[in-house]
Amino acid sequence: MTTQPSPEILFDAAARAYQAGDRSGAGAKGREILASYPNHGDALNLLAILAQDERRLPDAEELIRRAVAIDPRNALYLNTLGTTLLAQGRTDEAIRALTDAANAAPREAEILFNLANAQRDAGLTEAAVQSYQGVISLRAGHLGAYNNLATLLKAAGEPESAVTVLIEAIAYAPKSAELRFNLGNAMAMSGQASAAEAAYRKAIQLNPKHLQAMVNLGVALAEKGRKTEAEELFRQAIELDPTVSQAYVGLADLADDSGSDAVAYRRAVLAMRPDLPAIRSSLLMCMQYDPKPTRAEIAAEHRAYGAMFERTKPPLWKTRAVDFDPNRKLRLGVVSGDFRFHAMLFFALPVFEARDKTAWELTCYSTTAKTDVHTRSFHAAADRWRDVRPLAPDELAQLIVRDQIDVLIDLSGHAPHNRLVTFAAKPAPLQVAWGDYVDTRGLKAIDVLLGDPIHTPAAGDPHYTERVVRLPKDYICYRPPAATLPVASTPAGRNGFITFGCFSEITKIGPAAVAQWIAVLKAIPDARMLINNHLLTDTAKQGRLLSLFMDAGIGAERISFKTGGTHAEFLSQYAEVDAILDTAPYSGGLTTCEALLMGVPVLTVTGDRFCGRHATAHLTNGGYPEGVAASVPDLVTKARALAAAAESLTTLRRDLRARFLGSAVCDVAGFARAFYSALRTAWAAACVATPRSVH
Repeated sequence: MTTQPSPEILFDAAARAYQAGDRSGAGAKGREILASYPNHGDALNLLAILAQDERRLPDAEELIRRAVAIDPRNALYLNTLGTTLLAQGRTDEAIRALTDAANAAPREAEILFNLANAQRDAGLTEAAVQSYQGVISLRAGHLGAYNNLATLLKAAGEPESAVTVLIEAIAYAPKSAELRFNLGNAMAMSGQASAAEAAYRKAIQLNPKHLQAMVNLGVALAEKGRKTEAEELFRQAIELDPTVSQAYVGLADLADDSGSDAVAYRRAVLAMRPDLPAIRSSLLMCMQYDPKPTRAEIAAEHRAYGAMFERTKPPLWKTRAVDFDPNRKLRLGVVSGDFRFHAMLFFALPVFEARDKTAWELTCYSTTAKTDVHTRSFHAAADRWRDVRPLAPDELAQLIVRDQIDVLIDLSGHAPHNRLVTFAAKPAPLQVAWGDYVDTRGLKAIDVLLGDPIHTPAAGDPHYTERVVRLPKDYICYRPPAATLPVASTPAGRNGFITFGCFSEITKIGPAAVAQWIAVLKAIPDARMLINNHLLTDTAKQGRLLSLFMDAGIGAERISFKTGGTHAEFLSQYAEVDAILDTAPYSGGLTTCEALLMGVPVLTVTGDRFCGRHATAHLTNGGYPEGVAASVPDLVTKARALAAAAESLTTLRRDLRARFLGSAVCDVAGFARAFYSALRTAWAAACVATPRSVH
């Protein structure tokens, strides 16, 4: 008669198998224990960990909850429950479980580390920092804590502190390529470009196959204009791993600024990886800056993107129950890579803050790579905050379903760090395009695009895969900074000539824009032009722009450059120009609002696409429709009129600010009512089209 081994002996064998990497054997032994001892908590915990490793998260949760029910104060069981919940994106529940685990075992560094990770994911920055520091005090040299603390400090807008943390960590692990890589990222973010380059090179020296270090070094070199070296690194990464998408994106972005050459370059890279959504998104972004593609051609390219995601499965939201009550409180989700200092800080954040919280619950899904102090404002505006950068598209989609989001807004479009692949799975019953991107997304899974009568005239509806819903005035609102400088007198009075300016991002300043400016400068021989952008610290960029003017016979003495500064400094520099000349084919959005805030008139020619109509919409709704020209000759006429009336420009500047601040563009409360009313109407339409409850 054989004697069955005790459960302790069986579990010891299961644990040894797991530690040796024999997961199959560990699982078999764990199940053998449960067959005879169904309340064996350690076996349940082990099987839960195995299920978690295999991403069978519902199974893991069921197993570990059985273990916790047996021993509710067991720190190991509570830890496994917390990490299982965290892996499902249920950060609030995870924090509760991990806090209980940490209280039960206050000297266990790994439990405190898991709690810190949960606090980080929930956006509880201060608590997470304290917890990571606690881990380091419990276990000096805990590299995970150092790395995550540094990442968190970068996200909080403190890259210098992150550098300090990583240098301390490297003292414990001087041969860690990952620490050197993260140090490079922190140094790059803190403006230490040369030091970042050295850190990336050291990471590659320590690990010659560190693909992300190669890519980031390539990006750093490209930003310095060393594009040949950058291309070598991108191609080296691709040779090591043909699936490394960031290297292809890096190659695509090597083309100079905007225009036809950049489009052609991206098409060449796309031919290398036609299945890579990020490259097609990069191409679509680039086409917006190129005057040559027609609206129909741009629309066709967006549809080609959408065709990559033609659904063969039912919409993912149908895996949960949805109450299609048109009047109930709705869960609103917003996915964005721009919860930071960005146009959305002035356009979108005020709208989120102005919502009726009895009618709308807001969850922010952040893909923001370079977070800063302003990220905290978005976090504070949300009812729930999800840092979803590490999640794969399908994992994010599942999280959105678990969060029971009713209305999901894409705020990024084809910009970097977008999650359109997630939207393609249709995790929410109503999906909406709004915000930073300036066109259709190309996805049939997105139901509505929010526009306005100027940005999206009815004649253009065939260019959108979404149903266009027009807000009554502008498609955005603008909230000025809390501290606003006084309006300055016009510089023409002291200079004796008119100075035109452009404060737009450098990618908008291509040959098409410069051609319009040249027409104005030729018509007004004593006029000057000031171009202001932080990227103009690169003298090569200045030279390329200057050559466009000189080739047209405009002397270099008439063109000057500035390189921005802090936001307050940037706004103060509007005092140095008398009027703004808009860009084409991509018009100025935030800069148009900022110019009007500073009392500076803006002149624009209405473009043929959404992004070419920003200034037209903001001027029309912002109190200065006189700045909208029908053609380049009309633009020249308006510029001449301003130059001829230079003595009255100071009065105009003061009047412009008052008009703008009292306009529809700055009416945040009025815009929010229209915005949420449009979403509610779209939801009501979805309720009519769908049974009251769908499972």
